[in-house]
Amino acid sequence: MEVKIVLGYTFGDEGKGVTVQWLCKKAIEEGKKPIVIRFSGGPQAAHTVNHNGIEHICSSFGSGVLLGVPTMLYDNTYIDPISLVKEYDSLVSKGVEPKIMMSMFNKVITPHDVLAGRSNEKVLKDGTCGMGLYPTFKRYQSKSRIQHTSMLLYYDNGPETILDEALEFYEPDTMYYEEEFLTTCDRLKSIVKMKDATWAKDYDVLIFEGSQGLLLDMDCGFYPNVTPSRVGLNGIESQYLKDAEIYLVTRTYTTRHGNGYEPKYKLNIDLYGKHETNVNNEYQGEFKVGALETTIMNRATERHRIDNYVSQFDCRLNLVVTHMDVVVDGGLFVYEQKYGLNTIAGNIKPSAVLEAITSHLDIPFDKVYYNDSIESNVKQML
Repeated sequence: MEVKIVLGYTFGDEGKGVTVQWLCKKAIEEGKKPIVIRFSGGPQAAHTVNHNGIEHICSSFGSGVLLGVPTMLYDNTYIDPISLVKEYDSLVSKGVEPKIMMSMFNKVITPHDVLAGRSNEKVLKDGTCGMGLYPTFKRYQSKSRIQHTSMLLYYDNGPETILDEALEFYEPDTMYYEEEFLTTCDRLKSIVKMKDATWAKDYDVLIFEGSQGLLLDMDCGFYPNVTPSRVGLNGIESQYLKDAEIYLVTRTYTTRHGNGYEPKYKLNIDLYGKHETNVNNEYQGEFKVGALETTIMNRATERHRIDNYVSQFDCRLNLVVTHMDVVVDGGLFVYEQKYGLNTIAGNIKPSAVLEAITSHLDIPFDKVYYNDSIESNVKQML
């Protein structure tokens, strides 16, 4: 069984979705059976993929969904039944038959969690996607795991058990989408399968799809502007790390959504026609871009001790640089290294961009890949 792990290098929006879809395509072409495993975060993901003229923004589903690859929502993944069912219906309307499984211990987001996050000044200041992850995390922190309503208990006793727990925690004055929550929860039984102890034996390739980026990790990120989830290798069980292939993904420029770290060298990059779907969010604000900061990338691998994982578990570490067409078509690649800002201008070749990046990173890579905006046409650097 092969294990592939796709992680965002810094602050998210790197191209994890197209990387996962490419790995799914490769597996299928090799006659293997892949599955995509969401192991962190929740419906705040916005991984845009295209296949056969269909475009979809993966929120709860893995980025192999347009290829017919099933999704597993592993233990630490947050589930919003309303969001999941809406995405399921959207996929069906596009002619896709999505397949999805879930763990028995996923944290369940209720409408009251969503409202709590959108009305909390600290949450808004620290940065939020407005999807209710942090309030759900705090609610689950208030009790031991065994006291909480898990998805297994929901299947046994009904969705009211989950809603009752949220009502007890928040004591809201008004009803908030409770009827829709209960209705969509009932539909989950016909949409989502529960995993069993032997689920992994049915697949040849396990593709772990990260959410957000390494520097938004709850343990290793730039606190307090982090997500309440372990989004790096620290979020994956050690049994899956042995001999795994890790793919760190970055764009050819720095991206940032939400409060917290700002790109050091802001750029006015033309993303028109590049299928940029995450330009503005009511709670995160504008999508910010800047010169690629290799010093920040080095901070990410250092804080996550990526070199230790590679050594301990005999992993192979790969780099994927996405959105190469933005700098090649624009004729300008601007990046920061240790001693200042550098520019490659004119008739840019992808190899020159990749060489400039890797020469200023502190960690060696087994293979280096690149692709164009939104396309899963990933190529290996010769």
